[in-house]
Amino acid sequence: MFLSEPRFQKPLVLKYHILNECGVKVYLRHEILLHYIENQMLAINYFFDISEKEKIEEYLQLANHKNMSKSENRIALISPREREVLNLVADGFSSKEIAEILFISNHTAISHRKNLIEKFHVKNTAQLIKRAALTMGLW
Repeated sequence: MFLSEPRFQKPLVLKYHILNECGVKVYLRHEILLHYIENQMLAINYFFDISEKEKIEEYLQLANHKNMSKSENRIALISPREREVLNLVADGFSSKEIAEILFISNHTAISHRKNLIEKFHVKNTAQLIKRAALTMGLW
């Protein structure tokens, strides 16, 4: 076998919003898989244009917001990355630890936490966890 099993079963996934040469917004999904070959690490990168998928999802999300309660709206507004951050916050990890786990900067982890606090209309992390648990039916 040319490649070993991936070091991480799930790829590291990043999303980029960029402008192309015509000034049109393009959404890219970037996946990185780490493999080992003869004691050397190889990072395989995959790039996908997910512009149309994101446009459809945004449209469906907006359409669903009209028919949802406030608590359902909060959940729908959370991005997959924010959901990851929220789960790690609930597990007691600091922003610095979250940054290391998700391979993001500390500033980005803090920004995700602040965005979640705003979306749930709370004042601090403790209230965020309580509101998220109540909203998501965990308590």
